[in-house]
Amino acid sequence: MNGADELLGRLTEIGATIRPAGDRLILRAGPTAIPASLVGRIRQARAELLSMLEERAAPEANVVAPADRFERTVSPAEGEAGLEKPCAARRGKVEEREDGVFLHFCTDCGAWGAHGYGVNLRAGRLGRWYCAAHRPQGTSR
Repeated sequence: MNGADELLGRLTEIGATIRPAGDRLILRAGPTAIPASLVGRIRQARAELLSMLEERAAPEANVVAPADRFERTVSPAEGEAGLEKPCAARRGKVEEREDGVFLHFCTDCGAWGAHGYGVNLRAGRLGRWYCAAHRPQGTSR
């Protein structure tokens, strides 16, 4: 484990969070204050932490195929609402079909999820998907 990993682990242990903001780091204390010695170590490792946090951040997903075009290729199952409409049976469903079609639905409502978080298909991570209405705002991805 390198120094930046150790610092991030220590912050997690005390319930604190850290996120990049340009060339700065934003620290938020958890239930207890962040010890001054830990803040000092974070300042010393700022460049390494910024690099690591930026590397870990998932890139923002772009809409590959809007629902109206997608429905021409994939039809909803019998009894399900249209792909752009909420459907409890599809909430959080993420799968890659044999025909190469990649299906992903909002974890909150089951509508077509165009915004992916934590997705890395090369590493086999299908991530979490959200529709525009439920897309997390102001959180690290």
